[in-house]
Amino acid sequence: MSMQLPTTLTRKNIGNFKHSITMLMGMWLIVGLFIDGFAHNHGAVETFFTPWHAILYSGYLACAVWIFILTYQNKSRANHQASWAEAIPTGYKFGVAGVIVFFIGGLGDMYWHTVLGIEKNIAALLSPTHLILLTGALMILTSPYRAMSHSENEAAPSFRQLLPALTSVALTFAVMAFFLMYAWSFRQNLWMAREDDAVARAVVDFMVTTMLLVLPIMLVLRRWKLPFGTVTYFFVFEAVLMAVLDGFSHYGSIVILLISGIVGDILFRSIKNKESCVWQYRVVFFLLPVLIWGLYFADMSMHQTLDWAPELWGGTMFICGLCSMGLSILTTPITHRRIQ
Repeated sequence: MSMQLPTTLTRKNIGNFKHSITMLMGMWLIVGLFIDGFAHNHGAVETFFTPWHAILYSGYLACAVWIFILTYQNKSRANHQASWAEAIPTGYKFGVAGVIVFFIGGLGDMYWHTVLGIEKNIAALLSPTHLILLTGALMILTSPYRAMSHSENEAAPSFRQLLPALTSVALTFAVMAFFLMYAWSFRQNLWMAREDDAVARAVVDFMVTTMLLVLPIMLVLRRWKLPFGTVTYFFVFEAVLMAVLDGFSHYGSIVILLISGIVGDILFRSIKNKESCVWQYRVVFFLLPVLIWGLYFADMSMHQTLDWAPELWGGTMFICGLCSMGLSILTTPITHRRIQ
């Protein structure tokens, strides 16, 4: 009896190569989503049956088939003595549920578009069927991160070793950024905000965008020491996909986040493995938004008319830094054991 448990656990844990394939399928799904977003934003004539929906739903089908293959392989290795539920790989049970949720959302979306018409603008992002699709996609995309969190014993893996989990997190937050595209600061003409209501919305947009950028880093830090390149990977990943929505007309955001990511990686790498480093992490999380929005406002002042008083742009940078640092205190209880 004591020898069966390790065998079962080993059978259910899958390797990085298979997690990487899961992420390739997930990338297929998400590329379809962002192409669909580009079509919506550029007034393409739409029904439910469009080329971009074909990419999106074929990506979903690829994810579903691949998760089934992984489960079937585990069941076969157990000589079909394990139930289907027992054969689901570690970390993938939510993924299986996500396949079902996404399928339900897809049927609902087809009915909604056919009978009720095509939603436009923010209504499309808050449509009930689209939110069901979002839920299913998040459950699928987070599977490698959950699996590697349970099975990866090394506290300081290399970037290559951790890449499937990093991509899982990056795709997850890219989808969240997609559904919050109306609050993605790099897409807005925020330097033109003059009235109080417009300025208030602009500041909130900066804060939302800050959360979308720093939370992936904090999530990884809860489990592992950051491999060098992680911050740059996350920042550029989100920036490139979000730039797709406007045909890369806001390509400056990629440059800003590339520079900020490299600086962030250098700052995190400079933190030594010692108990007193905890507040150094907090300081870096404060500095990252200050750097990002500092570069943003500098770019605006050089190429546009930045009609904001120093109190506004300086205060925005500072409050975004404070929010980031506060979130790091709440979400990443970094200890000596974690960062060794």
